[in-house]
Amino acid sequence: MRNLTAQCGALLFLCTGDCTITTVDTTDGGTNSTSTNSTTTNSTTSSTSTGSGGSSTTTSSTTSTGGAGGATTGSGGSGGSAGSTGGSGGSSATDGGVVVGDPCNGDTETTPNEDRDHATAYPLGAQYQACLQSVTDVDFYQFTLPAAPAQGGYVKVSVTNVSTDANVSAHAFAAHDNGEFESNYNSTQGGSTFFWFGGKAGATFRVDVTKFGTVVKPAPYTLLMQYYGINDVNEPNDDNAHATPIMVGKPVNGYFFAGLEDSTDPADAAWHDRFKVTLPAGAVTIALTDIAPDMTGQVILYNPLGSEIATASDSTGGSSVVLKHMVAAGDAGDCIVLVHPYITRKTHGQGSTVPVFYTQPYTLTVTTP
Repeated sequence: MRNLTAQCGALLFLCTGDCTITTVDTTDGGTNSTSTNSTTTNSTTSSTSTGSGGSSTTTSSTTSTGGAGGATTGSGGSGGSAGSTGGSGGSSATDGGVVVGDPCNGDTETTPNEDRDHATAYPLGAQYQACLQSVTDVDFYQFTLPAAPAQGGYVKVSVTNVSTDANVSAHAFAAHDNGEFESNYNSTQGGSTFFWFGGKAGATFRVDVTKFGTVVKPAPYTLLMQYYGINDVNEPNDDNAHATPIMVGKPVNGYFFAGLEDSTDPADAAWHDRFKVTLPAGAVTIALTDIAPDMTGQVILYNPLGSEIATASDSTGGSSVVLKHMVAAGDAGDCIVLVHPYITRKTHGQGSTVPVFYTQPYTLTVTTP
């Protein structure tokens, strides 16, 4: 005890003037910190030390790991108390490159879907919450049109609720030949984009969504692809073998429509509607009316042997076509009436408005005196 008292006395004597004692403390999991005691005198001033916070830790999981607190240091002066302050916690971690707090977490898009071989299966009519995670991200979706109605139908594609951190483009491909046939974009940050196309019953298609110009950070969007079947009860009637039987004096309705299967437009025959009617010798009138304003029509009459005997057409959109003919005795019998577009044909396009002829049926009426 005497030796210890003597040592303390000597130290006190040496520090009669102000003195500073510096120590170095390394905390567990934190950065090195330097603690400086305040001046020790015979007064009641206490000495303090504050430990620095731990550094942030990045791991492959979403767990956040904070640094350990600073150590408690410095004994109190005469009549003083010792003080200590713990270190602050570390910052948030990341998970596989996806930022915690990503606005796309919890969406309905399945990943990876960056190419056609890993396309997300899309149920037509579903409103998908999806995301472009980066400027290089591409999201592919795949779907197959129903087998009924037999005529097929059209699909309206919309990309909306786009984050203002991105502008987008979208493209349509036919799975049958992997060819692209339609696309659209919006150069405005956060702008929506739309397009439509007609498809053959049972055909498979893919649509991708990607950046048009830039993606600043993970950018959510909403994808909606709606299918509308063309319920033409006469189909299939594209050839003579499948011609729809009709009666003289009884009107029948049909649609000018042909859906895609490949990335190329359908063959001419896909637009044909054929009807079988029994005609006597003498005058006949074939009227094609109620044609949509964005469609033109043509009517061709064939005799029972398959030879063309009369035709009529009009190149003005929406105009009726009326064919008047005197059927010869040798041409009487089961004749074929062919109806098809004269000029206008559209299977896909940009925007959200489909052609009127997709939804407005024509009327065909065959009469005799």
